[in-house]
Amino acid sequence: MTYFKNMKYLLIICVVFLGCTDNRPLDSDDFELSPRFEVNLFQIQYPALLINVGNNSIPSPNTIRQFVNTDFLNEQFNADYLKSLEFKFLAENSIDTPQTFEFIFFDADGVETLTITHSIEEGDESTPKTGRFANLYTTQSDIEKITNSVELEVVFSQPLSADNNGIMNLECVIEASYLYTKG
Repeated sequence: MTYFKNMKYLLIICVVFLGCTDNRPLDSDDFELSPRFEVNLFQIQYPALLINVGNNSIPSPNTIRQFVNTDFLNEQFNADYLKSLEFKFLAENSIDTPQTFEFIFFDADGVETLTITHSIEEGDESTPKTGRFANLYTTQSDIEKITNSVELEVVFSQPLSADNNGIMNLECVIEASYLYTKG
C-alpha cells in the first residue's frame, strides 16, 4: 500500500514539473526585474511624562526631537533604479492629548528638503487610538529629495499641557520599489 501511495506522489510531482515547462529558450537580453524592499526606519515609544517635561523647553514647548542618519539612501543603485518610496506609519496613542509627528529631511548643507506631517487623536490607556498613515513618492524629484538627504529629524509635539497620562508608540517602515530592465 505504501508503494502505491509513494508512486502517486511521484506521479503528481512529475505532472507538475512537466506541466510547468515549455521549449522556449530563456532570452537573457530582454528581461525586467522589479523587487520591493522594506526597511524599518524608525521606532519609538515614549510616555506622556517625557513630552510633558518639554512644557518649558525653548524654542518649542512640548516637543521631543530625535535624529536619524539617512545617508544610506544616497546610493548610486537608488539613483539608477529606484521607482518609488513609500513611508508606512503605524501609530498608537494612549496619551489623553493629540500627538503630532513630523519627519523633516535635510541635505548635506542642512537645507530642509521634505517634510511629512501626521497627527493622531488623543486616546486613553484602556482604548488607545491607532492610526495607519502612508506617504507614497513616485516622481523623480520627490525621490531625489529623499535620497539626497543625509539626516532626518523626527519631531513629536502636543498642545500645551502638563498633566497627561499614557504612552505614544510610532513605527515607520520604508518600502522601496525598484525597476531594472535589460534589453
